[in-house]
Amino acid sequence: MDRLTNIFIIAASIWIGVQAIGLIFFYDSFDVPYFAVGIDPELLDEFRHRTVMPAFYLTMLYFVVRYFSGRNPTSPIWPIFVSYSAWTLTLFISFFTMGIHTISVVFFIITTLGILLVRRAHNKRKNEIF
Repeated sequence: MDRLTNIFIIAASIWIGVQAIGLIFFYDSFDVPYFAVGIDPELLDEFRHRTVMPAFYLTMLYFVVRYFSGRNPTSPIWPIFVSYSAWTLTLFISFFTMGIHTISVVFFIITTLGILLVRRAHNKRKNEIF
């Protein structure tokens, strides 16, 4: 299971890096963000604004609240777990606000698997810190 967790985190990191570089430097020529071939660009734009952006802000809000409460992350992988959880929550809400689309279902399944793997890795790592 550790190997599966590592493979998932490496693949997710590569995907996130490609998306970040593509959207920052090549936004106009980055025609198909999220590797969604054959999906309406307006739907992708709405998907981004209803899931990715709110997940980013929920993640930041979580860590601001945690900072003011004086608590630190319990393992180095905890921020990844929080960001995946926020994105999964916004994807779930998008089923009701946007309708069910292939891209939403695929990413919901991927992030749910990611949450399970990262949570397991967190549980193993938090015991190593103390």
